[in-house]
Amino acid sequence: MNKRSIFRSCILLLFFLVPLLNIFRIDLLSNHFFMFGSEFAFSEGRILLYAILLIVYSFVAIAVWFGRQFCGWACPHNKFLIHLNRILSLPVFQKHPVLKTIVDTVILLICAPVITFGVIAYFYDPAQLLSYIIHFDLSAWTFRAFLTISVFFFILLNSRLRYKFCRVSCPYGIFQMALSDKHSRKDGCKNMVRGSGLILTVVMLVLVSLFTWTISANTGFAISLGKNLQNVPVQNYIIYTYNLNVENLTGKPASYSISYSGIPTAWKTDLPKRIDTKPHSTADIPLLFRVDQGSIDTNTKITLSIKNDSGKVMERQFCIFPVKS
Repeated sequence: MNKRSIFRSCILLLFFLVPLLNIFRIDLLSNHFFMFGSEFAFSEGRILLYAILLIVYSFVAIAVWFGRQFCGWACPHNKFLIHLNRILSLPVFQKHPVLKTIVDTVILLICAPVITFGVIAYFYDPAQLLSYIIHFDLSAWTFRAFLTISVFFFILLNSRLRYKFCRVSCPYGIFQMALSDKHSRKDGCKNMVRGSGLILTVVMLVLVSLFTWTISANTGFAISLGKNLQNVPVQNYIIYTYNLNVENLTGKPASYSISYSGIPTAWKTDLPKRIDTKPHSTADIPLLFRVDQGSIDTNTKITLSIKNDSGKVMERQFCIFPVKS
């Protein structure tokens, strides 16, 4: 096995391992995404933005720097067809065309669901999806989607298009042909320091720096603030209540200290100073503000600061503007 074949096999294996190991996965239902084993809330959207931009520009850069090398070295579809053709090219199948067709069909019936699972796992919890598949749970829309996409991949791979897909239907294959030229096909790494290739090199370095910085600055938790009672008069005060939600995105218990600023001294409050969470879980606490009559028609900006045990801080600002009922 030559180095190209080994590299192709590794890329094919990575296609399935990346979502399973949470190296990169976007869970659309839970509003979370995963990178390098860490979990992030969609509120940390800039991390996801930099990651997607980095992936997109990486594919553009590969085409400009090295031409159509992705198709030959890293394309999972290409490697799958190479393995399939090696099996179907065995002498026994050349002598028995019917047996060849049967084996071809059986392999595709097995591989189409496996490929579908690998694709859906990038956008849905793989463990939950596997549970639906094992129990053949037709009541779950995810499993029904899995069956539908599996049929699509089976038809695609069982048609003549499987050999023409890269040349006729693959968007990136067409994109590579548009970007590559005679220099990208033969000069390789030299293209990284000249012309448009140099611009892409600078862009890639900037994106890597931004992505690394946002990952290192990540707090490991997310907070949200929801309104409950608003502008409710009780005796000589006006009541405002909020619900503070803290989500622990790490795999260990965490405690958070809470501080408040901007609250007038005439107000009476019931505000917790600390909140504890279990691994990968959320905790809710109520916040109570009793606003005095003298604050009516006055807009008050309050800053809520939450610090974890590592010293990382997240802040939220909100305004209370009491009006006379």
